[in-house]
Amino acid sequence: MLRRFVTKKHLTFYFLSIVITWLEAIITPALIQYIVSSFTNRQLHLLWQILLWGIGGNLVLVLGLAGKRYYYARLITDFKAGIKRAIFQAFLYSRQIPDDEVLSDLENDVQQLENSYIEPTVIIISSLGFTAVSIAYALWTNFYLGMLFIIFYSVPVLCSGLGSKRLDKIAERKSLANQNYIAHITNMIAGAGPIRHYQGQHLFFKRFSQDLDQALQEEVCYEKQRSLNSLFINGIDAFCSVVPIVIGGFMTYQNYLSAASFVGIYLVSHNIGYQFQELSYFINTRKSAQSLCDKYQDLLKDKLTTETTFDQPVFPIQLEHISVERDGEIILAPCDLTIHAGEKIAIIGESGAGKTTLLNVLYGEIQPSQGRIRYQGRELTSTQLYQAGAYILQSSHVFDGLSLEENIALGQEIDQQRMDNILQETGLLSLKGKAPSNQTFSAGEKQRLEIARALYHKRQFILADEVKANLDAKNQEKINQLLFSLPQAVVEVIHHYTKEDLKRYDKVIHLKK
Repeated sequence: MLRRFVTKKHLTFYFLSIVITWLEAIITPALIQYIVSSFTNRQLHLLWQILLWGIGGNLVLVLGLAGKRYYYARLITDFKAGIKRAIFQAFLYSRQIPDDEVLSDLENDVQQLENSYIEPTVIIISSLGFTAVSIAYALWTNFYLGMLFIIFYSVPVLCSGLGSKRLDKIAERKSLANQNYIAHITNMIAGAGPIRHYQGQHLFFKRFSQDLDQALQEEVCYEKQRSLNSLFINGIDAFCSVVPIVIGGFMTYQNYLSAASFVGIYLVSHNIGYQFQELSYFINTRKSAQSLCDKYQDLLKDKLTTETTFDQPVFPIQLEHISVERDGEIILAPCDLTIHAGEKIAIIGESGAGKTTLLNVLYGEIQPSQGRIRYQGRELTSTQLYQAGAYILQSSHVFDGLSLEENIALGQEIDQQRMDNILQETGLLSLKGKAPSNQTFSAGEKQRLEIARALYHKRQFILADEVKANLDAKNQEKINQLLFSLPQAVVEVIHHYTKEDLKRYDKVIHLKK
């Protein structure tokens, strides 16, 4: 995952900087060892040489640390940009990520991957190199004592996996709690108007507090388990770090080892011990992110591209004994329907009869429990249906920051003559060149904008779900005239109508529970 989203240049320079910082593993222990040796052997004139070597080595080390810090920031920037683009691309081009989860995925999951996977990964790589250099120096100074230190300090690393499975489960719960929190608060924000109008603040503040407490509680549980794991491993490390020091002191007392060598091995072994602690901690942390990594490895393994343009005729559309059930309850009773090109069809029925469900089935949003749908004798994928038809809801969306024409074309090249004709046809020509928004556009203008999109993108049929429900009588009649003037087939769910209204339609489908 790291290699996929990070540029090779930044990765190369980061590792070069890390290699330079490995000098820290030998600079201080070597300097102390030679200083002790010069005092022991009364060679004080060597102190000037040691001083110069120390200053030079630390200047190089400072450059390495600066490069490491800078290129780590570039790695994180590359990773965030890459994975967030990949997540949003998967959201736009497929149905792998639900609408109510994408914000949590972009913010919470990416942040958790940075903290629990990317950071531990680069620290583990850095620590392994640092440890290897320290081990080499310790063995070169005194093989037997160096090996003794290494064996004892390696025990905590071997125990680093203890508790990782439980930590992984808690990490999954933490991610789920964050997703629920984001989804619920987004839903509450969208309904802020009714909450204030009907004095529901107490209920929803209570729900918000419960969701927040649950998300924070999972974070506390996660850190608690991680701390317990670290406490256990550090306890083992405390024991293992003392034993070789005692043995080294005894060897020095018995003249098996010089004082300078013992000090040098102790300092470098102290580095080894610290790095082993880092390794055990971050290996454990990295394991806790495995489920999250698996989620995105599966989600992002294939490069998503748009399918080829679908422009084949779909009529007649035939629904044969279609029904929808959910949890044993009939949502849409069995029905048959044939839609021909240019037909205007009204769907009526009492609330709960399945009118919107029928539109969702036609548009591929819901798969029927029984029956089948044929579009000119064949089945179509969801993407093909999106390109064949348009689905207009009660509340249409305007994209801020785009002109009216850009809101209609939505990324396609603008044919100005055709655009002007459509603006004229839908009554939006007076708004040409302006930048509308959800706040400045009226409900009627939004519906006409949605119809203009369907016309510009050459959709063969239009599904309309109570598009006139929130409009005044004048705008209702404008939308009515517009829909009936279109050459496209229109399937419209309507609630409020008269017998005269129904006579205008080619077919009227009355659904019953």
